[in-house]
Amino acid sequence: MTTRLPSTGAPATADTDTTCRSDEVVRIHRLFRRLFAEAPTLVRDVEQGDAERAAFLARYLHGLTTLLHLHHRAEDEFFWDRMTERAPACGLHVAAMRGQHHAVSDRLDAIDALVDAWAPEADVLVAERLACSLDELDRMLAEHLADEERDALPILDAVLTDAEWDEISAHAQREKPPLPLFVLLGLMIDSLPEGERDAWIARELPGPMRLAYRLVGRRSYERAMRRLRPAGAAPVALRRLA
Repeated sequence: MTTRLPSTGAPATADTDTTCRSDEVVRIHRLFRRLFAEAPTLVRDVEQGDAERAAFLARYLHGLTTLLHLHHRAEDEFFWDRMTERAPACGLHVAAMRGQHHAVSDRLDAIDALVDAWAPEADVLVAERLACSLDELDRMLAEHLADEERDALPILDAVLTDAEWDEISAHAQREKPPLPLFVLLGLMIDSLPEGERDAWIARELPGPMRLAYRLVGRRSYERAMRRLRPAGAAPVALRRLA
């Protein structure tokens, strides 16, 4: 059995500082939960033969799968070896995280193949296979993200330094966004609890980016959301940046 030390499972020492930086990962997880939960319905709502709508959703879904691949690759690169070295008692947690990442990656590859098979003709039978695969991914993510937040993130808070969290953040910012930047930014803001949004915007967005989003990006995001979730779909909370 893996030894879980008080609240984290990480080495318990008197001078250990907890960074609490894993909150940044939880925010990303919240975005993934929301977007992948609604994806099966978006696919099922496409009418037979509506290739234009299917092509639009195909680009969006490929963006989502790429975003999740990038997130997991970054975790694989920066988290698990360090967690193993610095909290060896938590090896079973690391093995579980690696195994779940591998299973999710395989599912994402299957979804990408189904998206490509579905988009040209918007066949409803292929759409149902795709939606079922997205349903399964949603189930897998519900388990994986909960496991990671419970078993891994508290440990990582204890064993990673602020400098290492900054390194991870810088790595993420260097990646080319798989969705349009303003759309991705708007989705991120919209996924935050309302009480956290202003603080997140002030902390994470430089002044020029806040200005650009207010003047140009917000309207671009709203247009994309109206197309993604047409009339009758669940409304999206839209906010103007201060």
